[in-house]
Amino acid sequence: MKKTMIVISDYIEDAPVVASVRYAGLMKHFMEQYRLIVVSDRKCGPMPSRYATVNYKYDTPSSTFTQTMDGGEPSGRGLKQRLEGVLRNKWTITAWRNFKYSSYAFRRMNIRLFRELDACLEQNDVSAVFLTIPDVYGLYILEYLKRKAPEIPIMIEIRDIINHDIGEGQPRQAYRRAERMIPRLADEIVAVSQGIRQHYDLGRERPSIRLIRNGYDEELFRNCAFQRISDKICELTLAHIGSIYKGRNIRALIEGLQLFHERSGIRIKLKVVGLLDQQAARDLSNMNMTGDGVTVEIVGSVKHEAAASLLREADVAVILTHTKGSDYAIPGKTFEYIGACKPILAVTADRELMELVHGRYGICAGHHRDSVADGLTDLIGKEFDFSGRSTFSRTNQAKQLLAMIGEHVHGAKQKKVERV
Repeated sequence: MKKTMIVISDYIEDAPVVASVRYAGLMKHFMEQYRLIVVSDRKCGPMPSRYATVNYKYDTPSSTFTQTMDGGEPSGRGLKQRLEGVLRNKWTITAWRNFKYSSYAFRRMNIRLFRELDACLEQNDVSAVFLTIPDVYGLYILEYLKRKAPEIPIMIEIRDIINHDIGEGQPRQAYRRAERMIPRLADEIVAVSQGIRQHYDLGRERPSIRLIRNGYDEELFRNCAFQRISDKICELTLAHIGSIYKGRNIRALIEGLQLFHERSGIRIKLKVVGLLDQQAARDLSNMNMTGDGVTVEIVGSVKHEAAASLLREADVAVILTHTKGSDYAIPGKTFEYIGACKPILAVTADRELMELVHGRYGICAGHHRDSVADGLTDLIGKEFDFSGRSTFSRTNQAKQLLAMIGEHVHGAKQKKVERV
C-alpha cells in the first residue's frame, strides 16, 4: 500500500509556464510511490490536479499593481486609475505588498482551507510533506501543518530566492520573515542551483541543503540530436520559450540581431513562445522593424507540447534574463533547451547560468547589441556536445528527490518505532 504525501505547490499541471511543466513531470514520478494530497494556488490552476487523490486550493490577494502580460493598458477604471500616479509610488506599493504577503492576510482568506487540513490530518496517515517555493504562501501552510503534526518530515524545495530585488516596492519585511521560517520548518532543503544553496546555507547541521537541479521532459526530446549551424545558412530561426517581463531587455536583443544581419546578410526569425509585459511591448513597438532582415513573431502562450515542437524546429534557443544579473536561479527553460540539443544564445549577466552554458551548450552575451551580434556569430559552425544531457532529465531529478524523501520517511518511521 502506498504511503501518503502532501505536496504544496503554487502551480499544478496545464498552465503555460515552466513551473507547471516541472510540477507535472515530477508528479508523474511521485505518484508511482506515494498517494498524493496536493495543496495549490487557485489562481495558478482552478481545476483539480489529475495527479492528486485530493486537491485543496488556497486563495491569495489580487495584486493592485502588477502589470498585464499583453502589453495593453490595465483594465481597471475609476478612482484607482485616476490616482495611479499616487498609488504606484514605491512606499505605497511596498506597504500594500507587505500586507498582501502577510500570514495574517493569508489566514483570513483561507479559513476553510485550514479546516480541510485539520480533517486531512485526522483521516490520513501522512508520511511526508513536500513544499516547492519561491512563493511565501506555502510556508504559512507548512507552519500550520508543523504545529499540528510536528512528527511529519518536511522537505522544502527552493526554485528561486524569496527575498529578491527584481522591480521596485518589494515587501522586504514579509520576505525576510518568510525566509527566517525555512530553517525552522524544514527537515531538509533542496536548492535547484548552487547560488540558491549558498544563499540559504546558514552553516548549521540542520537542516542540510541538497543541490538537485531542474530537469527536462525526456519523452518530448528523446530523439533529438545536435545539428551544427552551417556557415552557408541564409536564414536562422530563433526560439525564446517563455514570456518576457520584469526588465528583460528585448530591445538590446533585437538590435543585436539586426546588427548580426547587417554584418552577415543572414535573415533572422525570432519566435517568442509566450507573452510580453507592458515594458517589453513598448520597447518592441518603438523599434524600427522595417525590411525582412529580422522579423519577430509573438506566438503567445501555448501548451507545452506545442512549445516543445517550436523549440525542436528552431536553429537556436534564446535565453533573455534580467539586466541586473542574478547569482541564484537558472531559468527552467535552460534544461529544456539542453534536452532539445539546441545551441543556446543566452543574453545574460547571471553567473551560474554562464558557468553552465558558455562554451558547453552555447554562447553567453551581454545586454548590448554588439555582444549579442558577436555571440550569434560565434554559434555559427561551432560544435557543442550534448551527450551528457541525461544528467538533467526529469527522471534523474525525480529519482534524487524521491530518494531524499524516502530517507526522511524511513527515519521518521524508525523514531516512531523507538518511541513505542
